[in-house]
Amino acid sequence: MVRKIWKNFIFAIFLTFILLLPNFLANLWWENYYLFSSKNSPKEVGITFLISLLISFAPRRQQLFWIAFFLLLNFVQLGYFGYFHTYLPPFQLDLLFTQLEDILDSAQSILGLILLLGVGFVGVLLLLHYLTRKLKLSTLPYISLFLLFLLILFPFFIAKKRAVYFPNGVHLGYLNTLFAVDLWIINKLTPRKKIHYKPYIVEKVGGGKKIVVVIMGESLNFKRMHLFGWEVNNTPNLDKLKNDPHFFYKPAISGGVNTPVSIVTFFNLKREPQNLSLLLSQKTNLLKLAKENNYTTYWLSMQEEGTSISTLLNFADFKKTRKDFKEKYDDGLVKELKKIPTIDGKRKFIIIHLRADHSPYEEYTPPSFYRWKFNFDNYHKYKIYSYYDSVLYVDHTLFQIINYIRHHFKEYAIYFTSDHGEMLGFPEEGERYGHSQLVWGDTFVPFLYYSDNPRELNRTIYNHYQIGKMVAEDLGYKIINPNEDGTFFVNGVQIDGSAGFIHYRFNSKGETNPIKVKEKR
Repeated sequence: MVRKIWKNFIFAIFLTFILLLPNFLANLWWENYYLFSSKNSPKEVGITFLISLLISFAPRRQQLFWIAFFLLLNFVQLGYFGYFHTYLPPFQLDLLFTQLEDILDSAQSILGLILLLGVGFVGVLLLLHYLTRKLKLSTLPYISLFLLFLLILFPFFIAKKRAVYFPNGVHLGYLNTLFAVDLWIINKLTPRKKIHYKPYIVEKVGGGKKIVVVIMGESLNFKRMHLFGWEVNNTPNLDKLKNDPHFFYKPAISGGVNTPVSIVTFFNLKREPQNLSLLLSQKTNLLKLAKENNYTTYWLSMQEEGTSISTLLNFADFKKTRKDFKEKYDDGLVKELKKIPTIDGKRKFIIIHLRADHSPYEEYTPPSFYRWKFNFDNYHKYKIYSYYDSVLYVDHTLFQIINYIRHHFKEYAIYFTSDHGEMLGFPEEGERYGHSQLVWGDTFVPFLYYSDNPRELNRTIYNHYQIGKMVAEDLGYKIINPNEDGTFFVNGVQIDGSAGFIHYRFNSKGETNPIKVKEKR
């Protein structure tokens, strides 16, 4: 009997090694994926051994389930880190239910890593299955119930120490994923404090401009545009407009860090992340206001607009989204724009939502715009150069739209910004990639403005909330928010603010980067 139990100990040591190994292999590729801590590491290695020992006593099929479960936790963290170069935070799990298609789309850019992880997962599982058959381990029939009990109990254990267990480099990979899931569960079960906001006031101040166009970009960071001083010449057309008195370009801060939250926040002029009453009333919905002021409303998008954006689309007289286009690239939006009547005398509110700059960047950039893509010597530069190509295509598309509007319409205003920014692994971005992370690198977006009778733009930096109020004015409305106190917000990945938000203010002159006040999670 003692000899049989020793086999379980031998297997537990081997399984512990398997669960630890990915952390050290990852360090060979990504510096500081796992950081040894004299306080945490011995404790977590011990926990891993105890988990492995408990698994060794499970009946064979249950044993395979638990092995697969903990391997999957490890490999999920590796895949996430491989794309974003940071650890999976709990709030990102919400995106599995709201942006699964976009996640799968972006995963194409790390397809090699995913295939490697998949092969490794299957290979390790088969190896461990072979070992369990050869060793003929001792079993305890109810050990799986005990493991399940521990997993259910663990979120309650860490609830009061959330900051300690937030995923970071001093935790083992599989534990980081487990912590993220548990913290996500805790957040869902924690009662939310209701906050009362004073109602916004909507004043009709006139008929508005005849043509109001809002172009919403995708994942465009003003810091990576030549127009804003970046070293790579990826905005040659927009650069030509620099001296045009009708054209203005300013850096800006987005209202959210992912597309659904940012779009809904922008078009509802929602300043406060937790102010859900504004969404329920729809009183500041820009499309609704436009229709009430006798505008014909258009929503032209190369995105698959999800349910969260459906309340906006409900107020569009004409709408066309990605599934309705035969074209793959944003040129299809320009073609659709040219179908809108130019001499019918009706006022028009036109929203154009681009797809280019979405990851994988080369997927939504025509090959004719591949100027930098193949000029790379490592994966990091591959992503950066593919992004530059995509920005070049956005520059082309924007110039086409501006050119068409200014030659075919009068009394118009064109606004362009992006739903959120994008990080490309630069040092100032903490070597992170992508977006949907509650960090400043996700928030930097361009603000371009073109009009035949332009307004004065006297700030050096703007944000989505301020831009949205300007759009409302051009539609004939003044929006008064009695909750304003000189501060602004960037919402996390949940529209109700439950995934955290950045609370900030501009400096006293309103001329430099925003000064962060605090970040709430």
